[in-house]
Amino acid sequence: MNQPFPSKTPARILNAAEMLFAQHGYDGTSMRNITRKAGVNLAASHYHLGDKESLYALVFTRRLQPVNEARLARLQQAELAAAGRPVPLPLALDIMARPLFELCADARGSGRYFARILGRSLTDPLPFMDGLLARQFQPAMARFAQALRRHAPNLSPEEFLWRLSFVIGAMHHTLATLHCMQDLTRGICRNDDHGKALTLFVEFAALALTAPATANLKSPGA
Repeated sequence: MNQPFPSKTPARILNAAEMLFAQHGYDGTSMRNITRKAGVNLAASHYHLGDKESLYALVFTRRLQPVNEARLARLQQAELAAAGRPVPLPLALDIMARPLFELCADARGSGRYFARILGRSLTDPLPFMDGLLARQFQPAMARFAQALRRHAPNLSPEEFLWRLSFVIGAMHHTLATLHCMQDLTRGICRNDDHGKALTLFVEFAALALTAPATANLKSPGA
C-alpha cells in the first residue's frame, strides 16, 4: 500500500501502531509502546500524527480508503461488463471480500495486522471511531448491497438486510481469527489460510443470500 506521508518517521509510527494495536488492542497499547517500537520519541509522534485516537484513526484511513477505492472500481468494471444484467453473485462477493483477505496475505508488510484490527472493529467497537467507520464503510457497503440485492428478489428488505449483516459479520470475524485458526479448531484448519478462507467465504455468503425466504418471519411479540 502507498503511504500518504513523504517522511519515513510517520510511516514507521503507523506500522508500529498497526502491529501493536493488532496484537494488544487499543486499550492494551500505549503511545510509549508505539514510539519505542517505532524508534522515535513521544514528541515526534505527537508532532507528526497527534494523540492515540488520531493515530488509531489514521491506521484505518490509510488502509481502508485505497481498499474501498479498489473494490468499488472493480465492481463498476464488472457492472459495465454485465451490460445491465446482475454481476454474477460469486464475482460480486469476491470483489467485496478479496482486498481484505489479501491484506491477510501481506506477510512482508503490515497489512495482515490491519486485517486483524478491522476484524475486531465490529466485535470490540470504539465510540470515537463510529463516524470514521460510517464514512469508510457505509458508501461502499451500500453499493455492494445494491449489487447483491439483485440476486435475492424473493427476500423482504428486512430479511435481506439481516442476511447481509450476518455475511459481513462472518467476513470480519474471519479476518480477526485467521491468524489463530489452528488453535481455535484444534489443528483442523491452518493459520493464515487466506486463499481457502476466501473461497469458502464466497460459497457460504452466496448460499446465505440466496436461500429461500424464511416463512412467516415475524418480530418477537408480533
